[in-house]
Amino acid sequence: MTKVASESDHAEISATERWELIERIWSSHEFKRAHRLQELLQYVGTQTVKLGVTTIREQEIGAAVFGRPDDYDTSLDNIVRVNVTDLRKRLGLYFEDEGASETLLVEIPRGAYIPVFYRRSAHGEHEKPSSHGSHEAGESLSPVADSLEPEESTTNSTSRGIGRLAYLRGFWIITGCAVLLCCGIVYLLWQNAVLRVQMNPWRTDPVRLAFWSEFFGSGEEVDIVTGDTSLALVEDILKQPVSLDDYLDYKYKNRVDLPGLTPEMRNTVNIILGRNLGSVGDYQVAERVMSLGAHSPNLKLASARAYTPESIKANNVVLIGGPESNPWVDLYKDRMDFYVEYDTVQQHSKIINRTPAPGEKPVYELYAEPNQGYSLVAFVPNFSGRRYVLIIAGTDSQATLAAGEWVTSSEGLATIRQKAPNGSFPLFEVLLSSSKLAGTSLRAEVKAFRIHVR
Repeated sequence: MTKVASESDHAEISATERWELIERIWSSHEFKRAHRLQELLQYVGTQTVKLGVTTIREQEIGAAVFGRPDDYDTSLDNIVRVNVTDLRKRLGLYFEDEGASETLLVEIPRGAYIPVFYRRSAHGEHEKPSSHGSHEAGESLSPVADSLEPEESTTNSTSRGIGRLAYLRGFWIITGCAVLLCCGIVYLLWQNAVLRVQMNPWRTDPVRLAFWSEFFGSGEEVDIVTGDTSLALVEDILKQPVSLDDYLDYKYKNRVDLPGLTPEMRNTVNIILGRNLGSVGDYQVAERVMSLGAHSPNLKLASARAYTPESIKANNVVLIGGPESNPWVDLYKDRMDFYVEYDTVQQHSKIINRTPAPGEKPVYELYAEPNQGYSLVAFVPNFSGRRYVLIIAGTDSQATLAAGEWVTSSEGLATIRQKAPNGSFPLFEVLLSSSKLAGTSLRAEVKAFRIHVR
């Protein structure tokens, strides 16, 4: 923690002057190109100038500005130190260029996170405030004490009594003001914590915090990839699956040249492939995931058709839908015990259980059960080994939505959290059975699950 100069140190620089300088700086051309540094400067300025905070911890900045968990390890994550170093450089550039005419300057000393303000002298030098503020030689450093110390007279006990009474009165006034100030700071900190939770609903309970911090708490980009229903329709029409390689190379568009297709059928397929259609169930799942981290600037929504191999390797990813509409899911098929398989001839999906445990079935599929569905949720590492992939897929759109509701709820995740109550959330796969009424998913229950070692 860093201690800043007291209020007497800044006697010649009012809070209004300091705040107006902060506003001019973050509105400058130099800072308009660095939004995160704008937020950092605004935060430390608000805390010190507006709220009168005298100490700011690195963890506080990491949580408030960079979305880190409140108790993250600063020895492993230096994002605050790196950005504060960059902020110091940009402040210097501002005062050399756009702010060259400023009479008031601000710096953030090395090893501290509290801004310090200086006057610029007529020669362009910094006039650092002395420990005596603006007091002249011989003047008392404590105006309150001055008013409480009467002129002593060895022959006048009445004067001494008045002095003691004035001293006590001043003491209790100062004490009362200090108590009110502390109460105000506590209230503001509480309000700040409430607002932070409201802006990040994934923090509202320990279970969702433990899981979704793997995505939203890392500060890395999170891609939410929905399925391509146009692709699924063409697979149904042609009764042929499309591999991810063919999908990425757009070779699936050559399927219109297959023998036996009538001109009308070719035209229909071309029309469908010319559109990038999506599933309502996929978008509902995406909406639920995005609502958990609605204010995160790192959330990106993409369709399977527009996604790239570079992104799935570099970023945290949420893949929504089965392989018939989202071929990216097939990349992780060999890594999972449960996976969705689509039969283009029968035109229905089923979930394969690669290694059935006692009491489990090798295949979960639906024929005569129109009001039921199966789905899976898999939380596995991506190919870089440093990011994660969340797969949410079902035998139909409603089953996929049921899986999305399960993984975004505290109740659903709690069934996995209890397997590893301490430390990081475990890697897992869950096979769910869901019921539905009039096309609306009602509830989902766990049929089987797997816990994997990280």
